[in-house]
Amino acid sequence: MRKGERASLAVSLMLAAALLVGCDATSAPLERIEAPLPGVRSDAVRLVPDEVRYRFPGVVRARERAAPAFLHDGVLRERHVVRGQRVEEGEPLAMLHNPAMAPALAAAEARVRELDASLSRLGRDVERARTLRERNLSSEEALDRLRSERGALAQAREQALARRDEARAQLEELTLRAPFAAEVTDLDAEPGDFVAAGQPILHLAGVAEREVAIRVPANLAVRLEPGQAASVAPTFGAQRIAGEVVHVGRAGETLAPVIIALPAESAPALGEPVRVQFEIAGPPVRRVPLAAVVDPSGSTPYVLALNEDDRVRRTPVTPGRLAGSWVSVNGEGLAPGDRVVTAGQGRLEAGMRVRVLP
Repeated sequence: MRKGERASLAVSLMLAAALLVGCDATSAPLERIEAPLPGVRSDAVRLVPDEVRYRFPGVVRARERAAPAFLHDGVLRERHVVRGQRVEEGEPLAMLHNPAMAPALAAAEARVRELDASLSRLGRDVERARTLRERNLSSEEALDRLRSERGALAQAREQALARRDEARAQLEELTLRAPFAAEVTDLDAEPGDFVAAGQPILHLAGVAEREVAIRVPANLAVRLEPGQAASVAPTFGAQRIAGEVVHVGRAGETLAPVIIALPAESAPALGEPVRVQFEIAGPPVRRVPLAAVVDPSGSTPYVLALNEDDRVRRTPVTPGRLAGSWVSVNGEGLAPGDRVVTAGQGRLEAGMRVRVLP
């Protein structure tokens, strides 16, 4: 074969090979590689009853308190107790000296004895006159006169007995006694001091029961009532004590007094500062996991909710109170039972489809 023919044959073979290769390329199927859906975790929006907690500072005090005083003026002769001492009901606390009391009692007792003697003598005169009248030796008028004198004398004796009892009671009032079992918390007068009638001598705090007095806003006071539960905790401790509202006073312009009773067996010491907490039921609120809120402290917090086809939608919310790992939210387009993304939000955009992990 000549040289020119060999070159033409080589070119023809190359063209045929090229055509075969092109046919194979066009006939082979084109395979597409799709990116996997981003995986996320989700939780459902909850509708739960809300409880608002209010805390107020207070100080523990005795439910029974007294500042005993004398009914009369005088000089404090003796004081039988000291600050911090425990006293029982009826125990003497102090004694007053009033120079007019003892003579008044003595005079009242002497007057009673005098009237007793006169009444006894007049009684004998009446009996003698009655005997003479039966023998017609005296007139009826004389007997009636003696009987009238005896009746008037008996009434005078009753008045004298009342004055004697009054003087005796006043003399007994010169000894001040404890009205109930208590602890002496303060002393206002020392032996030798002149004290006026009604002036406190000391202060007592009962040992039986404790209470806490606080003041609350008027709008909260109308929601409190006797018998309602309250939690009391020491300011510098973690102990919780179950208390009970026993009194809700009238609200002034802004605040109302409220008294909480404490059980005697677990009550803190007198004067200890405490925190009183009320839990007031409120309307139901929507709650989502705190992890579902994106940028919760920013200017535009939001959650990523999932539609039925697992596509993401962005829903602005306003976070509220935190309860454990859940937070209450307000926002349109978010209903109880809706799913919200709790993990994997960083690479998501609205409208994207996701794969929800178990």
